[in-house]
Amino acid sequence: MNKITLNLSIDEAKLLHKEATLERKLELEELFPELKPISIIDRVKTYEDALEVLRRDHFDENNLYPREIARRKLEIIIEALNEGWKPDFNKIKQSKWYCCFYESETGIGFSFSNNSPANAITYFGVLFCLKDKKLADYIGKQFIYLYEEMLLG
Repeated sequence: MNKITLNLSIDEAKLLHKEATLERKLELEELFPELKPISIIDRVKTYEDALEVLRRDHFDENNLYPREIARRKLEIIIEALNEGWKPDFNKIKQSKWYCCFYESETGIGFSFSNNSPANAITYFGVLFCLKDKKLADYIGKQFIYLYEEMLLG
């Protein structure tokens, strides 16, 4: 088997990495450790970051109420944070995490995250489940303004 030597700059490697298959990404990450992915929490600090992670364009906000815009943004952020994980409500033992808030005179505050696989009550709907407590805590604090707009509009 013939060996081929490629000379790549880090910028060229980044471009290749972006569109590469999983196998090629791992190879590039071995050659360029700085390409190794950082945690999803570090990658999704804003709604725009979530769009970038999912490789999506912003939805059309025309004719939507502000609370609907906030709900849609939260769905997109949660999809990005879950990295492909989706709740399976046929699996009772699968943990599904969500945020809980308290209401005060000045708005809402993040209270805690919860999971209850046997609980039949859904406070915000199935679209707002996260795969682990760390993500639920994070989104409840980082994106509280979107929850506030959606819930209190």
